[in-house]
Formats: sequence, C-alpha cells, structure tokens
Amino acid sequence: MSAGDGGRIRKEDSVDRVGCNTCAHFYITWDKRYPYGCNVMRFMSAKLPSQDVLEVEGRDCLSFQHKELGISSDEDARTNKNGDRQVNVIV
Repeated sequence: MSAGDGGRIRKEDSVDRVGCNTCAHFYITWDKRYPYGCNVMRFMSAKLPSQDVLEVEGRDCLSFQHKELGISSDEDARTNKNGDRQVNVIV
C-alpha cells in the first residue's frame, strides 16, 4: 500500500479493499484480546474492523474516511504533476 492509493489494499483477486490503517475512525485499543477498534461502528475486534465488516456484510466498509485526505470510500484521491488534488468518484 502506498501513499497515493487512497487507503486501499490490493487483494490477490485484483479487488481493491478498504484498509483500516488509513481510516480516520480506526484506533488501537487497550485490550490484548481485541486490539483493533472502530469509532463509527463502536466495536473492538481481534482482526481489522474492515475484515469483520467484509465477512458480515459481504462488502467494503461504507464508513471509511481517509485520515489525511478526508475522502470517503467511494472516492479516490490523486495528485497531478502540478500538485493539484484530483478526486475521482468510483462507481
């Protein structure tokens, strides 16, 4: 995962998945059994919250918001040669 990929991780089946590490709602808990948490959905987990959401709902987390860019999961941010930020909506 690189800085310009919008917080998504690449899976072996070539499908982009949301990555919790770049989400504004992701946090590390104090509980060793459940070290990861999501502030939006208010739960702690032994796995990354995005993996639990994918297993339960069968789709990527709809609450994903990039920490630094402030974009949601249906958007992809890129910077062009001039340093201008371009936001592309993925349909």
